[in-house]
Amino acid sequence: MSVTNANKAIAPAVGSAILVIALVVHTAIGIRSFINNGRVSDFNRYYEIASTPGRPYVEYQVEHSIGTLLVFKLLGGLGGRDAFGYGVVALNALGDALIVAALIRGWGVEAAACYAVILVPVLGLFFNRVDAWSTAAATLAVAAWRRGRPAGSGAALAVGGAFKLWPLVLTPLTLQGGGRSEAEAVGPARTQIDRRIPVGLTPLAAFAVVAGVLAGAGAWLAGANSLMQVLTFRGARGWQIESVVGSLIHLRGSETLRLESGAWRIGTTTGAVSIAMFLAAAPMCLWSSWRGFRTNRPGSGWLAAVPSLLLLSPLLSAQYVIWLTPGAGIAWAEGERRSVGIAALAVLLTQVFWSDYDLVIAGAPAALLVVVVRNVVLALLLVSALLGCRGRGES
Repeated sequence: MSVTNANKAIAPAVGSAILVIALVVHTAIGIRSFINNGRVSDFNRYYEIASTPGRPYVEYQVEHSIGTLLVFKLLGGLGGRDAFGYGVVALNALGDALIVAALIRGWGVEAAACYAVILVPVLGLFFNRVDAWSTAAATLAVAAWRRGRPAGSGAALAVGGAFKLWPLVLTPLTLQGGGRSEAEAVGPARTQIDRRIPVGLTPLAAFAVVAGVLAGAGAWLAGANSLMQVLTFRGARGWQIESVVGSLIHLRGSETLRLESGAWRIGTTTGAVSIAMFLAAAPMCLWSSWRGFRTNRPGSGWLAAVPSLLLLSPLLSAQYVIWLTPGAGIAWAEGERRSVGIAALAVLLTQVFWSDYDLVIAGAPAALLVVVVRNVVLALLLVSALLGCRGRGES
């Protein structure tokens, strides 16, 4: 057996061992989060949304998308704040399991191991926020695309967009064929049937149907007001201090620092600016994502699209780096070690300042510098991932 073949034989075993060790850590942090859910202040806000009577987005403000709101309302019926918190952590654990399973199914155990390891520094945030749901849906969507399941990919992407808006940066997958040949993904018998259907329209149609139903629910509840509250973060008037603009303002001074709409903000902005920044980010997000799917490098496309959105957002909460982690696992399977390393560094730096966030709030220069450096790393990730989106043979 040659050295190359021996390495290929050993790699899955090493990846499996690393995945098992990482998942033991995931399980331990998950159990701790389950036990301590009553101490999580964000859960109090989630439960407030779940338990407030009246028409959401109209009679009271909601900063979350319609899918997350519906889950909150469902969990709110479990019987009190503690049961609600247990339900959130349990769903986050389910999301973690789905991400791992999807990565194994689509790209192999090494991709799942990479994701599981990179996520470790921010596991506390993963289990104590609700970003796991949208991240799991996005991963399932790309994995379904990879395996030639167009209807599943489109539907999962729409569900992810209903939980949080960010998975919509991956919508170009609805316009691209699967990452494998149809015969490889579903077998010759299924392929003969699928040739009778305009396969290119299937994910787009599935996405449109599911998104239409969910958007219709939002419109029924509050019309355009529901989307406006999500895009403007309940009408917040400041830059969140971890955002690109907010971190730079914070470096100059803390005179305007205040707690607003559930986040520490500084300076002044408007809802119109938030929407304008979202619209400005959209072309780069969609182009880089499209490029990744087009060249069969969805991990690189993912790692370019998400930072494009984050860097042009007035809000860049610490947990948002969770969105990078499945893309990093996919990129590892693509051989994009540089982008994976940069993504891992962004996650690690986020945990560095999050672990003593009081110093960030207090304006400690070293802590503020870590936030700025983290944002620079996100910009480097964008550049690296864009280079990784190039097709083989391109210069």
